[in-house]
Amino acid sequence: MTKEEIIGLLKAEKVTEFNEYRKERPDEEVNLSGANLSKSGLNGANLSGADLIGARLGGTKLIGADLYKAKLMGAKLIGANLYEAKLIGADLRGADLSGANLYGADLSGAKLSKSGLNGANLSGADLIGADLSGADLSGAKLGGAKLGGANLSGADLIRARLGGTKLIGANLYEAKLMGAKLIGANLYEAKLIGADLRGADLSGANLYGADLSGAKLTDALGLETAQLIGINWFNVRGVRREIVQASHLLTQATIKFTD
Repeated sequence: MTKEEIIGLLKAEKVTEFNEYRKERPDEEVNLSGANLSKSGLNGANLSGADLIGARLGGTKLIGADLYKAKLMGAKLIGANLYEAKLIGADLRGADLSGANLYGADLSGAKLSKSGLNGANLSGADLIGADLSGADLSGAKLGGAKLGGANLSGADLIRARLGGTKLIGANLYEAKLMGAKLIGANLYEAKLIGADLRGADLSGANLYGADLSGAKLTDALGLETAQLIGINWFNVRGVRREIVQASHLLTQATIKFTD
């Protein structure tokens, strides 16, 4: 099929026919770059490895779709429904996923640097090892998401909801976490160097071995109930001395305050 014929097939929402076509030609590349598939129903579509660079997929239904290693750089996925979609290793650099539903999606190893995920629902998503450096995740829902080893350096997580999120060993260097909800989050050995956590809620969070050197914690909540063993507090700003010094959990911590 030509590019135009494939686009026509998908616009007509003939997903079963499209999937059969791909099954018969597993090695054929699918070029959908720049295609306008906005608001199409593509649930369960096999788009693995497809070229969707710059494609318009706003409001498109992609529930359970296979987008393994798909090329989605600069694609417009505003409000798209990617519930439980498979986006393992997909390239979404610079893509706009604002308001998208990515609940339970598998984004492990995905490239999402400088992508727009503001207001997106990533609850329960697998983002292990994903590159989210410089991404806009402001106001995003990430409750219960897996972000172990993910790169979130410089990411905008202002007012993001990260309750119960697994951020083990994640890189949050200079991340913006003002007003973020990190209640019960697992930040074991996370790198929060220079992170801005002013007004963030860390109630019950696990910060064992985390590096908070140079972090801003003015008006941060819940540190009294957080797990704080072995933290690097070097040049930390805004946290009350008594919270740290009175805690019997800090016997292995590195402490130096900056007022």
